[in-house]
Amino acid sequence: MTLAEALHSPRSSNLNTLRILLAVAVIISHAWPLALGAGTLEPLEHLTGRSLGGWAVGVFFFLSGLLITASAERRDLTDFWYARARRILPGLAIALIFTGGLAVASGSSASLQELVEWYVRALTLVSIEYRLTDAFAQNPFPEVVNGPLWSLFHEGVAYALCAVFVMVGGSRWKSLAVALVIATSFAALWHQALPGRLSTFAPLFAAFSWGMAAHVFRHQIRLNPLLPLVGGMLTVLLPWTIATGIVAGGLLVLVLRAPIAPPFKDVSYGMYIYGWPVAQTVVALLPGLRPELLAVVSVVATYPLAWLSWTYVERPGVIWRRVEI
Repeated sequence: MTLAEALHSPRSSNLNTLRILLAVAVIISHAWPLALGAGTLEPLEHLTGRSLGGWAVGVFFFLSGLLITASAERRDLTDFWYARARRILPGLAIALIFTGGLAVASGSSASLQELVEWYVRALTLVSIEYRLTDAFAQNPFPEVVNGPLWSLFHEGVAYALCAVFVMVGGSRWKSLAVALVIATSFAALWHQALPGRLSTFAPLFAAFSWGMAAHVFRHQIRLNPLLPLVGGMLTVLLPWTIATGIVAGGLLVLVLRAPIAPPFKDVSYGMYIYGWPVAQTVVALLPGLRPELLAVVSVVATYPLAWLSWTYVERPGVIWRRVEI
C-alpha cells in the first residue's frame, strides 16, 4: 500500500487520532514547567534533549506540510488563504476571550488597553504577547497565559512558503522537493547560528518540508512496516533538528497501517489552544499538584472545551466553506 492509497482510504481518518494524541502530548509536556516552574525539564527532555511537546509540535508541522501541500494544489491562492483563516482564526478568537477571562479571574491587574492589545497581537499572530500583568501571579509559571500560541506564527509562515512553492510548480518536480528538504535540513542543523525567529522557524520548517516531500512522493512511498524501525535507529544517530522528520514519517507509517480508529471529533486544535490556560487555572486552584497529576487533570478538563470549540466554532466554518466551494 502506498501513501497515496492510504490517504484516499478510510485509514486517513487515523490522522485525526494522531493529531489528538499529539495535542495531548503537548499538554502533558507543559505540566512539568507549569507545576514546577519555568526551565523545568520533563523526563523525555533529559533523554533526548527535546521535550515531548517539542517532538509533538515537530510532528504537527510534518503533518501540516503533507496536508497543506495537497490543499494548495487543489485551490487558487484566495481560496487557500480563506480556508486557512476559517480553520484557525474563529477558534482562536474565542479561545483568547476565554483565556483573558481566566487571567482576569486569577487576579490579573491588566488594564483594558493591555487586554485589547494582548488580544489583537495574539489574534493577528504576527507579534504574539504571552503575558498579562499579574495573571496567575502565585503560580510557579506566573503571567504567561497561553504559551503554545507561539507556534501559530511559524505555522502561518510555513503556509505562505508552501503556497509559493506550489504556485511556482515546485510540487510537480520531485527534484525540487528533494532540494527543499536538503536545504531546510541544513538550515535546521545550523539553526542556532540564525538570527531571531529564524532560529526557531528553521527546525519547524524542516519538518514541514519533509511533509511536503511526502506529498510529492506519495505515489512512490510504500508503507513498509520496517520503515519506522529503520527510522528509529537513525534518530539515535542524528540531531533532533533532522530526526523530527524521520520520527514523523515513521509515525505516519504506523498510523496509516493501524486498524481504522473509531471516528473522533477533530478536537486537536482546541486541545492545543486551551490546554495551557486550563492547566494554569488548575495549578491556581490546586497549588502543589504534581506534574503527573496535573497532566491528567488538564487533559480531562481541556477536552470538553475543545469539543465545544470544534462543534460550535471550528466545524461550522469548515462545512460552510466546503459548501461554498
